[in-house]
Amino acid sequence: MFVRYWLMLSIGCLIGLFIHCSDAPGAPDAPDAPPPKYIGDLPELEKRGVLRVIVPEDLISHMPRQAEQVTLDYDIARDLADALKLDLVLVATKDYSRMLEKLLAGEGDLIAASLTVTPGREAQVAFSLPYYFVDEYLIMAKSDRLPATIEALNDIVISTRQSSSYYETLLDLKQQASSVRIHTVPETLTTADIVDSVANGTYEATIYDSNFWNAISGDYENLATPITITEDRPVGLAMRPGDTRLKEKVDEFLHARALTPHLQETYTDDLEGLKKHRRLRMITRNNAMTYFIHRGRQVGFEYELMKKFTKSQGLQLDIVIPDSHGEMMSYLQAGQGDVIAAAMTIDTERLQEAAMTRPYIEMEELVVVRAEETGISGWQDMAGRTVHVRESSSFYQTLQAMQDSVAGLKIAILPDDMETEEILEGVAEGLYDITLCDSNLLDTERAYGRPLKAAFSIKPTHVGWAVRKDNPNLLAALNQFIEQEYRSMFYNMMQRRYFKNTRTISKARDSLRVDLSSQLSPFDSLVKTYAKRFDLDWRLISAQMYQESRFDPNAVSWVGAQGLMQVMPRTGAEIGFTDLKDPETGIHAGVKYLHMMIDRFDPSIPMNVRVHFALASYNAGYGHVLDARRLAGKMGWDKGQWFGHVERAMLLLAKPQYAQRARYGYCRGGEPVQYVRNIQNLYEAYVETLNAAG
Repeated sequence: MFVRYWLMLSIGCLIGLFIHCSDAPGAPDAPDAPPPKYIGDLPELEKRGVLRVIVPEDLISHMPRQAEQVTLDYDIARDLADALKLDLVLVATKDYSRMLEKLLAGEGDLIAASLTVTPGREAQVAFSLPYYFVDEYLIMAKSDRLPATIEALNDIVISTRQSSSYYETLLDLKQQASSVRIHTVPETLTTADIVDSVANGTYEATIYDSNFWNAISGDYENLATPITITEDRPVGLAMRPGDTRLKEKVDEFLHARALTPHLQETYTDDLEGLKKHRRLRMITRNNAMTYFIHRGRQVGFEYELMKKFTKSQGLQLDIVIPDSHGEMMSYLQAGQGDVIAAAMTIDTERLQEAAMTRPYIEMEELVVVRAEETGISGWQDMAGRTVHVRESSSFYQTLQAMQDSVAGLKIAILPDDMETEEILEGVAEGLYDITLCDSNLLDTERAYGRPLKAAFSIKPTHVGWAVRKDNPNLLAALNQFIEQEYRSMFYNMMQRRYFKNTRTISKARDSLRVDLSSQLSPFDSLVKTYAKRFDLDWRLISAQMYQESRFDPNAVSWVGAQGLMQVMPRTGAEIGFTDLKDPETGIHAGVKYLHMMIDRFDPSIPMNVRVHFALASYNAGYGHVLDARRLAGKMGWDKGQWFGHVERAMLLLAKPQYAQRARYGYCRGGEPVQYVRNIQNLYEAYVETLNAAG
């Protein structure tokens, strides 16, 4: 998308291309007329193709001094627009007091300005889930008589903008220190400007967020933070109250961002580095041949092979799904994934960009027509016909090479996010004239019942996996795996399952395939209702539900746990639920219990880690997780991290020498370790697939 190239531009270009400084008349490249005002929820934004994000003008002007925090706001805006498949337009304002006004007037669609959630603001706008929490510090010049308590603030003059959250904090503060004096400053001043004024003696004191202060405090050796005024204030994105669909998608985005921080990393490591990350990222596409999710389960020929490879290497398999076929190679080179496994034909052009493995499938490249078509048996019969393909496909190269030799041969370019199976469906239904495809995929479509046939074979083709050219060890390991597995019992079984078995092929086309239906389970509406009630991500709950019951409301475990979320009857009764086999009751009980587990852990622990601890507690018991955290600390591991740390300690609780010293005794630690890992992996796959499906 357009926004992806923002960081490659100079600051001048940033202002000119992305910022409409509506309150800064002399801004570079400012348009003569203000941008159009309009109000609408997500469907309106999708129609226009743009997400307008209101930001303070100092998003640009103060980036050198506040890079960490300013970049966070920009990164969230950029990544959100990317997730929504919209172009990002930043609408800058110099006057902070007008941000909410601009939003409500339709000059923007949301505000990304590190806005603290306050009662006064909540009365005007809707806020997203918090994307971080801050403390508020009193900032003063260093001296021997700094106040140590709130009560000692009497007669101190504290300066801030009236539109800021700090002003509301000060109004509350006057209840405890009635003689605190509030000095309001012009709305055009940034908080950093106010801090400068405290540093040079113009103002006596101000208040500043801990995150911002930590980013710039090194520049102010003469300033101190004697008192923390408030703690854990939530910061969120602001939207119009009626934009409920936008808020739903924004909250989903922020949930995923919090629960999958490792997926936001980019790196280009070879196999040794991947083993340090403990994961391999497979770049692929949603289609019947490579990868899809059916009734909550990840399947696909490429997926099955890569899953076996990563298991042999002791790696976790992550799925990365770009918006289009053409982006897969750029994802690989940018370090957003490690291997492309997407039925990619090995050809000269691709070999210039990446290293390809030895072939793991040999096929024929075919000209495909409707079953009733006659009279086409070679290129000489293609004159005047139109062939429909994606430009990024190897088929396009084939057609270009033949266009000069076949009079009147027309090439129709289709969108790059279309799958070949969709193009074949279009040919079968008469929407498209002719297309090209590989023989395996045609076999699959014919087994499904599509009225298609091969007019003639063009050439044999070979399919391989792509890796970066500077990853020779990963390439060697993949080649060794292919050599061992090609035509093995496992390989042949997978090939029959995905290319010959009509039952599996039917699953790849039915309404329970997630990328076609955007539905994870038959219980999505119930899951969304109760996940929203407890501020949890419905996709996480769905992943846990699949792990617990495979979406079977009548499931009963060997220890007596019942229903979709496998809640024990005693636990259900303690939190107010009895009929756990009823889908709604079972979901409500499970979500409530998970929420209770999350709340039992220190809020200072990052949310993704608290969720991991809570899931392990849900499976093995809260006490065992406490034991594992204590043991992790004794072993020199980080008791504030689950993966690679507390999970290692959990495994030790199955050994007598550790269990006998644990407060809650023996634990079959392998179960919660695998439980958390499976749910996290499935959650990430659900997020990727639903995002790709739009």
